[in-house]
Amino acid sequence: MDGLESIRKYYSTFINSMSDLIKSNNGKVIKNIGDRLLFYFPKTASHNKNEDAFREVIDCVSNILSERYKVNKELCNQNLPPFSYRISMDYGVLDLALVGDYSQIDLFGSTINLCSKINSSLSIPNQIIIGDNLYRVLKSFQLISNDFNFIENGEYKITNNSTGYSTYLIKRKNISIIRFTNFNNKSSLSAKQLKLSSLSYDQDNDCYSRTKIDLSSNKKNNNKKKIILVDDEQDILFTYQLLLENYDYHVTSFIDPSIALNYIKDLPDFDDLLIILDIRMKNLNGFQLHQQIKTIDPTIKIFFITALDILDELLSIFPGISEEQIMRKPVDNKAFINAIKKLINK
Repeated sequence: MDGLESIRKYYSTFINSMSDLIKSNNGKVIKNIGDRLLFYFPKTASHNKNEDAFREVIDCVSNILSERYKVNKELCNQNLPPFSYRISMDYGVLDLALVGDYSQIDLFGSTINLCSKINSSLSIPNQIIIGDNLYRVLKSFQLISNDFNFIENGEYKITNNSTGYSTYLIKRKNISIIRFTNFNNKSSLSAKQLKLSSLSYDQDNDCYSRTKIDLSSNKKNNNKKKIILVDDEQDILFTYQLLLENYDYHVTSFIDPSIALNYIKDLPDFDDLLIILDIRMKNLNGFQLHQQIKTIDPTIKIFFITALDILDELLSIFPGISEEQIMRKPVDNKAFINAIKKLINK
C-alpha cells in the first residue's frame, strides 16, 4: 500500500465511522478541515431547555470516545496507526451559509472560532472539553449534572490582558461499579466501560488493563501468561494492547514507569510474566527501569521496544540481553507477536 493510499484509507476510516455515530445521535456533519471534523446538533438550536437534545450531544461524544477502540482496532488490522481524538464543544449562535450549488450548508461564527481555539490550545487527547456557555447549560439540567463531573480545565484568553473564557473537562461518573479481579486483585472497572470496550482504566494503579476470555475460541488459552506494557505514549500502549488481545494474554499497561515499578514489586509471583519496556521515557527510562526490575527478581523476562537505533550499544551495555529481546519502532505486527510468543514461552 503506497503512502497516498494509506492516508486516504486512514482518514476515510475515521470520517466514515465518526459520521455514522454523529448521525445516529441526530447530529449533522458539516465538513472535515484537515484532520478535524466539524459537526453540530440542530435540536439544541430551538432553546437551551431541551434536556433530551443536550443529552444526545453528550451521549454522542461519549460514544465517539468509546468507539475509538473499535476504530483503532480496524486501523491496526490494516497496519495503520491509531487515532487520538481531541473533542471540543460549546454552545452559541451560528451563522449559516449555502455553498457550492447552494445545496450544501456551511457554518461559521464566533462559537466555531472559539471551539477551534479551545481545540488547539486547551484540549486533552481522548477527552471532552467544553466551553463555559455549554457548561452553564448542562449544569442547569439536574439529571445530566448527576451523571457527569465537570472539572476546571483552564481559561482561554485572546490577549494577556483580556478576561479569560473558562473551559471544563467533562467525565461520566461511575454509577455502576463491578469488581474485576486481575493478578494483583486491585482493579476496579466501570461496568459501562467494560461492556463498551473491555479496555479499562484502573485508577488505583494508574494503568489500563484488558483481559479477553473467549470460550468459543480455538486458540491456545494464554490467560495465565501475564504481560506488562510500559510506555509513556498512550496511543502506543493502545496499539500493543490491541495486538496482544487476540492471543488471550493478561495485559496491564502503564504510562508512568515509576507506578509500573511499584506494581511489579507487589506481584505475588513472576511466573509466566513478560515485561515490555520503551527505552525513552520521562522520569525513569527503560534502562533504569530494567535495572530496578532485575533487582526485584533477576529471572523476570524483559523485552525492549525503541525508536532509537542503538541495538549494538544496548547489547554491549547489557551482556545478558539478546538480540531477540529488542525491537525497533514502528513494530511489524507479525514480528512483534512472534517475538512475544517465543520469549514468554521460554
